Amino acid sequence: MVLADRGDRRRAACVAVVLLLAFAATAPFAGRALPAVPTFVPAYDAAVMVLASIAALMLHAQYRDLHQRSFLWLACGYLYGALFALLHGLSFPDAFVSGSLFGDSQTTVWLWIFWHGASPLFVIAYALAGTGRWRNGGWPLHRVAYPAVVLSVVLIALALVRLDDRLPQLLVSVQYRPLMTRMIGTAVWTVHLIAIALLIWRTRLRRLLDLWLCVTLLAAVIELALSGMMISARYQLGFYIGRVYGLVGTLVMLGLLLRHALLLQGRLVRAASALHDSERRYRDLFDSMGEAFYIGEVVKDEEGRIVDLQFLQENPMARRYIGRDIAGRRLSEVVPDFDQEWLDIVEQVIRTGKERSLERPSARVQRYFRYRVFRLKGRQKQVGILFQDIKPRRDAELALRDSEERFRQFGQAASSVLWIRNADTLELEYVSAAFETICGRRCDAVVGSGFDAWLAMVHPDDREAVRRAVRRVQQGERVEQEYRILHGETGDELWLLGTEFPMRDDDCRINRIGGIAQDATLLKKAQFRLSESEERLRSAIEVGRLATWDWNLTTGEVAWSDEHYRIEGYLPGEVVPSYEAWVARVHPDDRETSEAAVRQAMLTGGEYAREVRFLHPDGSVHWANARGRFFYDAAGRPVRMVGSMIDTTLRREYEDAQRVLVAELQHRTRNLIAVVRSISDRTLRESADMAQFATVFSERLGSLARVQGLLSRLKEGQRVTFDELLRMELAAHLDAQDGSRFTLSGPDGVTLRSSSVQPLALAIHELITNAVKYGALRDPAGYLRIAWSVQDEDGRPWLHVDWRETGVVPPAACDVERGSGAGRELIERALPYQFGARTTYELTDAGVHCTIAMPISRREMASPHGHDARL
Repeated sequence: MVLADRGDRRRAACVAVVLLLAFAATAPFAGRALPAVPTFVPAYDAAVMVLASIAALMLHAQYRDLHQRSFLWLACGYLYGALFALLHGLSFPDAFVSGSLFGDSQTTVWLWIFWHGASPLFVIAYALAGTGRWRNGGWPLHRVAYPAVVLSVVLIALALVRLDDRLPQLLVSVQYRPLMTRMIGTAVWTVHLIAIALLIWRTRLRRLLDLWLCVTLLAAVIELALSGMMISARYQLGFYIGRVYGLVGTLVMLGLLLRHALLLQGRLVRAASALHDSERRYRDLFDSMGEAFYIGEVVKDEEGRIVDLQFLQENPMARRYIGRDIAGRRLSEVVPDFDQEWLDIVEQVIRTGKERSLERPSARVQRYFRYRVFRLKGRQKQVGILFQDIKPRRDAELALRDSEERFRQFGQAASSVLWIRNADTLELEYVSAAFETICGRRCDAVVGSGFDAWLAMVHPDDREAVRRAVRRVQQGERVEQEYRILHGETGDELWLLGTEFPMRDDDCRINRIGGIAQDATLLKKAQFRLSESEERLRSAIEVGRLATWDWNLTTGEVAWSDEHYRIEGYLPGEVVPSYEAWVARVHPDDRETSEAAVRQAMLTGGEYAREVRFLHPDGSVHWANARGRFFYDAAGRPVRMVGSMIDTTLRREYEDAQRVLVAELQHRTRNLIAVVRSISDRTLRESADMAQFATVFSERLGSLARVQGLLSRLKEGQRVTFDELLRMELAAHLDAQDGSRFTLSGPDGVTLRSSSVQPLALAIHELITNAVKYGALRDPAGYLRIAWSVQDEDGRPWLHVDWRETGVVPPAACDVERGSGAGRELIERALPYQFGARTTYELTDAGVHCTIAMPISRREMASPHGHDARL
């Protein structure tokens, strides 16, 4: 879609002004007679036909490339105009032969009317269609639209020729009748104005095509005014000038489409170049990866089981590891005796979409690989395999474990190394036995050696720091430091936490340097693990969608987690975290109490715990459970507050829904008991003895139980239809002979949403129960009509139910409850609240009249025809 910029709008405005000025200049002379040139009209029609045909082709290309139905309407409009231009030119009298090639002068006029009268209808359809798209693989609408346009033009032309003598006479010789200029011309002109207004209203002329299409319609309006409304006969000045305007309008549209196509072509070239650069960058990244990478596609047998893996692509590192190119080959070809476990892993990754990591040795290439197998996004049958040689790292880990085991076995009591050296020569005079355990060197090998031998044990990167530390000790300082040494036996890197201090003689002269060091390697690893643990905690907070905050009351700075931003309706990083930003999003009804709770927790030192609502910019309300506490300095002043909160909006919605369902369940239970009691009383009155009572009562209870069984099927993923639900409920309350007292009318097989079956069943149950107890099914003269239908509203199917009782005796004083209670509340409140239903409940003198309209599932119905039956 190409948008119009300011320059485009200025140019369009200039063209429109020029058209209007030219119209104003020529309008007073429109009725002036000029010489008759019959060939002018066919020439004009031929030009319009060619230009309109080209425009139709270009609009069809836009429709095909952009998948927007609006372009199809415009293409049909220009095709329609091109065909009518052809017919109009051929039928114009005295242009090719004496008279017309077909029809007569009246036919030509009527062709002009259908041409210009119907053309703006396509523009109206274009404006109403908007930017809606059709999906690739969808039904090809254009295969019907274009033939329909051609067929309609042919049928109109044939009808005009056939009915020529029956149509009103619009032309006498070359003089137009007032019916043509005043009524029909005005009507056609008005349709064009409506098309312009609708185009401006629907599109706001944001797109380049909409802007210039409006200019084209303006030219058409001027053409109609000059050639159809302001003249009284053919071959007057308006007759010629008006058609020039029509040609200008067609040329403007064709020029616009050419520019539109050039702009889209430029975009396409730039997009193709960007895609090429992106592919090249990804290819460079793919080839330069430090890990080996394969893309494979699973091979299945006729039963759908994975039996092999086809390698599609590999990077240079994979070829370097394996020693050959295996792209295009199968796993069974590369490794005939491959482990079936590999296919099981691939099958699991394909089925679950979860990545698998594993480590395996490779005897063929003498390496030890770490593999990552994952499903490629959007590819249901392809996996990616990343692997890297970890043998050096694994050997180092094994060596480290061996070293740690040796350290455990050596000198269990020696946890620190002690040494003494000469302060002047730095010659090592003494070293404890732990030196052998920690440093891996024999004590007698280093005792008596100089400082260079000691430095040789220190890591090259730390030797200068150790040298400076010894100089400071020689000057009388006590120095603590951490540094690395290389184990004498394994060459491993170890950390020592050492302290060196000056030792003085009787004259207080520094004559020796004492030192003590302990192995800090484990401590360093613990620090690294602590860092990893903190990272895992941070990840867990993010995965668990736990929002955290840290408020420095001294500086006013606040730190929020990303989830904290989202809960309050901000984008991460959208605002600078602050107390004010938090207060701004607290619901106005909760703001005062929430701030009071913060102040209370700050003053008392208690915990801040509150469930608070946040009002998002889109008007939605979100609940969050927040907990936090303040920290104080030595003087008791609050200096920091940390806390966390979690979004409880969904939980609140579930709790609200649960309360409604519990209330409905309690009410339904009471109703069921009442129904059972009613059945019992009625059966007892009708039974001659207890044996008959037991039989009939058991059958009626079985019918009622089937209704509940119908509802319980929802847990099995089944769908319940409305007519089935209704008939089951009726059967649970009425005998077969009672079928003469009600009528059911509606389509069979209307499937209901699983979530709506229970509430709708409760509603029907309440209506039937009330009808049996108080209404049409109680009184002998009463009659019940239940009608339902399915209608589309905003592209969704809705079920409309009409419950109407007649012939009911007005209720007694004890029956006042019939018009109120939980049943009516279920119909008038619960259904609209839960499903957006529209309901009415009216207690008339003739009985209850209730309507229910609610959305249902879009599924095929068992019978497309209505049903009218008595149970």
